[in-house]
Amino acid sequence: MKRRTLIASLLAAGSYPAWRGVAAEPKPPRLLDGGRARLGVYLGAGCAGTERLPAYQQWLKRDVDQTLEFVSWDVLKAAGAWAIKCWSTADRKSVVYSLPMLPPNRSARLADGAAGKFDELFAKYAALLVKWGYGESVIRIGWEFNANWYAWDASKDPTSWIAYWRRIVSIMRKTSGAAFKYDWCPAAAARGFDAAKAYPGDDYVDIVGLDFYNMPIGQPDDSPEGRWQARMNMQHGLQWQRDFAKSRGKPLSMPEWGTGVHKKWGGPADDPYFIDRMAAWIADSPVVYHNYWEYWAKDFDTQLARGKQPGASAAFLRHFGGSAAAGA
Repeated sequence: MKRRTLIASLLAAGSYPAWRGVAAEPKPPRLLDGGRARLGVYLGAGCAGTERLPAYQQWLKRDVDQTLEFVSWDVLKAAGAWAIKCWSTADRKSVVYSLPMLPPNRSARLADGAAGKFDELFAKYAALLVKWGYGESVIRIGWEFNANWYAWDASKDPTSWIAYWRRIVSIMRKTSGAAFKYDWCPAAAARGFDAAKAYPGDDYVDIVGLDFYNMPIGQPDDSPEGRWQARMNMQHGLQWQRDFAKSRGKPLSMPEWGTGVHKKWGGPADDPYFIDRMAAWIADSPVVYHNYWEYWAKDFDTQLARGKQPGASAAFLRHFGGSAAAGA
């Protein structure tokens, strides 16, 4: 199966049909023959992530192409450059930055952002990114907005969510030296708010992302094959993402993906089949980048490098490790 990649630098504003409320005839994404999707990883925020990176790359037997970062509301509010400095010190110039839209204590509304209350925060942070050499970064604003666990839950006010997203993008684009790419990233979900109702329009989106984890959603997905089919074909599954992105003429990304046991929702203890299927899906789709969630949390452990999931670990190395990259 031929492996392909999209050139992020070709995803310039204006390369795709203008937003008119309905899908225009999409232009096919531009591909680099013989290339591959960029491989990234999440190992923890800021300097914690940079400290873990050398050991992870030693296990992977190659350097990752990028890393994933989250900016807290407090850091955004203070225009703090902590995480930016950490990755710069580690000589990592390709970072996907996830920016929150509202404070986590739910003290503000989407309508406040749409009205301009937080304009200065995004203007200052965009300037910081450019200053430190991250002016071409992928920016993931208000990720997983179709779920209810973040303050920027779009279902509460999709009109304001769209207006606010557009406002943030417009502000960041005005920054001198900025050439950011904007990733619109719902969470994979089997039910709930229709993410398409919060699509900001083709002029404001460069990449259609999806956070995708290997957790069960009900019968008959208790086998690796059944679980894969259920999650691929659910309301916001991989097939939905690919179809929606194609209708808008946009490439894809997997800003977060992983496999493991969730404390509440369950999941497989070791699932090499999931890794195999993800590798095939990524190779056969117009994916710009994907980031594996190599992180332990109290409720969810998806780590592969520590040998807790030997089958999945071996599959990941086979598809994405140094020998695989050398043969791509």
